[in-house]
Amino acid sequence: MWRSTGRRAASGRFWAIVLGAAAGLFLLGFLIGWFAKPTDKKPSVSPHEDMKAAFMAEMKAENIKQFLYNFTQLPHLAGTKENLHLAQQVQAEWKEFGLDSVQLVHYDVLLSYPDDTKPNYISIIDEHGNEIFNTSLSEPPPPGYEAVRDVVPPYSAFSAQGMPEGELVYVNYGRTEDFFKLEREMGINCTGKIVIARYGKIFRGNKVKNAELAGAKGVILYSDPADYCAPGTDPYPNGWNLPGGGAQRGNVLNLNGAGDPLTPGYPAKEYTYRLDKASGVGLPKIPVHPIGYHDAESLLRNMGGYAPPHSSWKGNLNVSYNVGPGFTTNYSTRKVKMHIHSHNEITRIYNVIGTIRGTVEPDRYVILGGHRDSWVFGGIDPQSGAAVVHEIVRSFGKLRRKGWRPRRTVIFASWDAEEFGLLGSTEWAEENAKVLQARGVAYINADSSIEGNYTLRVDCTPLMYRLVYSLTKEIPSPDEGFEGKSLYESWYKKNPSREYKEVPRINKLGSGNDFEVFFQRLGIASGRARYSKNWNVEKYSSYPVYHSVYETYEIVERFYDPAFKNHLTVAQVRGGLVFELANSVVLPFDCRDYASAVSNYAHIIYNLSRNHEEELATYNVSFDALFSAVKNFTEVAASFHERLQQIDINNLIAVRSLNDQLMFLERAFIDPLGLPGRPFYRHVIFAPSSHNKYAGESFPGIYDAMFDIKNKADQHEAWEEVKRQISIAAFTVQAAAGTLKEVP
Repeated sequence: MWRSTGRRAASGRFWAIVLGAAAGLFLLGFLIGWFAKPTDKKPSVSPHEDMKAAFMAEMKAENIKQFLYNFTQLPHLAGTKENLHLAQQVQAEWKEFGLDSVQLVHYDVLLSYPDDTKPNYISIIDEHGNEIFNTSLSEPPPPGYEAVRDVVPPYSAFSAQGMPEGELVYVNYGRTEDFFKLEREMGINCTGKIVIARYGKIFRGNKVKNAELAGAKGVILYSDPADYCAPGTDPYPNGWNLPGGGAQRGNVLNLNGAGDPLTPGYPAKEYTYRLDKASGVGLPKIPVHPIGYHDAESLLRNMGGYAPPHSSWKGNLNVSYNVGPGFTTNYSTRKVKMHIHSHNEITRIYNVIGTIRGTVEPDRYVILGGHRDSWVFGGIDPQSGAAVVHEIVRSFGKLRRKGWRPRRTVIFASWDAEEFGLLGSTEWAEENAKVLQARGVAYINADSSIEGNYTLRVDCTPLMYRLVYSLTKEIPSPDEGFEGKSLYESWYKKNPSREYKEVPRINKLGSGNDFEVFFQRLGIASGRARYSKNWNVEKYSSYPVYHSVYETYEIVERFYDPAFKNHLTVAQVRGGLVFELANSVVLPFDCRDYASAVSNYAHIIYNLSRNHEEELATYNVSFDALFSAVKNFTEVAASFHERLQQIDINNLIAVRSLNDQLMFLERAFIDPLGLPGRPFYRHVIFAPSSHNKYAGESFPGIYDAMFDIKNKADQHEAWEEVKRQISIAAFTVQAAAGTLKEVP
């Protein structure tokens, strides 16, 4: 018995020594391995950074190129079967890519189409009504597309029907200031006239509204070579300029954020009450039609009346640019006649909505959206954007299939009917407004990825400035001469900010795209990014073939981005923003930048008011309350940021609480009553300009109240409105500061 116990003890000691030695050798090996690790390879920063790097590396230029080709072989006009088929294709592929769910969501909205049996055109008629000249009925097709059916001819969507005839008046760009020049300085009355305006500078809907207010009975829109041809470049197909037979389609609504004209404020579903078709929101009351510069030259060639008031009224056609009214003496009996037969009809549209559910905060949504519908082939607008969204979805899906999920839920959207007034996005946001207001973290827009190939262009909320700058420092520049440098460096070198020192320029958000409802109505932090031209040098509008039949895959592949490196860069910016917003523990918003911006805008609007020193004194107008609110907001934002630095990121409740303050800051700038006459534009700091939907205006309520104030009939009433708007702005900024204060 003793011997067996001794044997057991001896064998226990033996195994203890063996195991101890093994453990010692393991530890020694581990330490040798640890210290022998190559020093140049940094240890992994964090799972977040690892996954972000994997996500960014997954996106490929070649895939974007292939997707763009696939999306541009047929026209995808909203409301057509081709665009439904594309929606179904996108839905199937997003499911295949690995999203949790992908739905088609439909709405029945008012759209507008030409009449197949009665084409739209414009003619010059003699005193007997005989047509001496008629504009073209369609654009000459680009090479390789001659056999494509269902190319919609150039038209102005939602134009009124009619066949007005009258004298022609040339109104330059049809801007507010152009009509002021005609009416106030030149004494030209446009009542009962047909006006011809060149495209460019402002949104076409604003041109039509201005013409209506001036009493015009019809509007002809045309693309002047001065605005749609870059010097030294050939027309397509030999270059990327607009050919003389090309014309720009587009809607001419003045919706001011309403969405579907018949269901303002509410989703256009089967059960929804609809306004009468004739009394829809924002519909023009006069006929409108677009033409190319060859046809425009024929209309403008014999213009009589007044000479152009300034050289800035002259384009690059071989004509005098006389203003009119009417033609020169030899042709004075001739008139212009419009023949417009387009019709509006309620039509079904389809959004594609895909989702990846978040792990920690599934009730917080980061949205990436861009539209799918195009006027014809959509080579640039929108498919250069849709192809990028597709590659971002594929890359997110690949991570998801490997078991990864974002912290917050990501929603991907392929919007329909953007070209008809941002209808798909607006109706979806209206249907989901309650949930979006409570849960929407951010919206990143993804229309055209390119409008040039010079440098990056970003428009976003000030909350995202810091995020955009830090992200672009991590992305390589695709630009020649910037090899080995960051996108931030090339962007800063090519387009430095005019407002802030030593950073690239970021623009204010205006409208004309699908972020409108999210930002301007709901107050969800929003941003957009694309590759753009050199705006300082390239003075033509947007890009020459915009909304024409010549916007093909080939124009992108041959001229704009042959290697698709700019597309990839835009994918990395858009995708990177979504990744950071969905996955950072603390939301990457910086409220101090909002404070700087609001302070800057307050000084700008105050300086504008100083053009009226006498009236400010007479009517006792003061900006003191606004400046006081701005000062308070700045202090509160600084102390909030300090508090953010001290946060224990393992305390989920504390993180969630501060994140909610950041998320709801944009919401705090929303006025539920909206801007005067524009109830769906509710952001007090930013709105689309009343004179150009595309441009953003800061403190729009005050700006609009002061616009052209010297010519208001009742000066007392006018300045009272300025005072009211200053008080609304001061209250809103002060209230926003309150949302950032520490919860007592």
